[in-house]
Amino acid sequence: SVGMLAEEKSNKVIEILAAAAPLEAVFLGKLIGMFGVALLFVSFWAGLAGVAIALSASFIPLPPIAAAVGLPAFLLLCALYFTMAFMLLGAIFLGVGAQASTMREIQMMSLPITIFQVAMFGLSSAAAGAPESGLARFAEIFPFSSPFAMAARSANEPEIWPHLVALGWQGLWVAITIWITAGLFRRGVLKSGPGLLSFLRRKR
Repeated sequence: SVGMLAEEKSNKVIEILAAAAPLEAVFLGKLIGMFGVALLFVSFWAGLAGVAIALSASFIPLPPIAAAVGLPAFLLLCALYFTMAFMLLGAIFLGVGAQASTMREIQMMSLPITIFQVAMFGLSSAAAGAPESGLARFAEIFPFSSPFAMAARSANEPEIWPHLVALGWQGLWVAITIWITAGLFRRGVLKSGPGLLSFLRRKR
């Protein structure tokens, strides 16, 4: 996703798209397209994993899957939270690709975001081990760790309404992230204002 927008920016495709449609809509469309590709890969590997589990089940009995909200709701919530996590983090990576012009800049900006992504996994894992704690509540509210933390909550607590609130909250932050990244692209690349990397270059 980072390299895709950088490449389109270099051959002026993104400017043509931005002239034909609102920039936020362009970013959202690219994000949905990235999610479709990711879903294809996930489905492929999930199918292989399912075949492996089915073959091994005749030799090794598998423990039953138990979730406080019930197994069908748990699987549905996991799918929804996976979607939200991808949209939130994918919007950030799209913003990075929109600002970067060279591979060096892509590497410079994508590494901190990758570290941030791993930190969100770590925060959610710690929160899952301490339900009802302040750390768990923080991880459930902070938008970029919320999908992982709320997926863990669905396995431990039976209430459904917090998940509806969390999904709406996460969807709001997807929109906010797209709006911010599109604004940075508009100012930094379309020259409607000072961009982030231009500001950093002037500081250096």
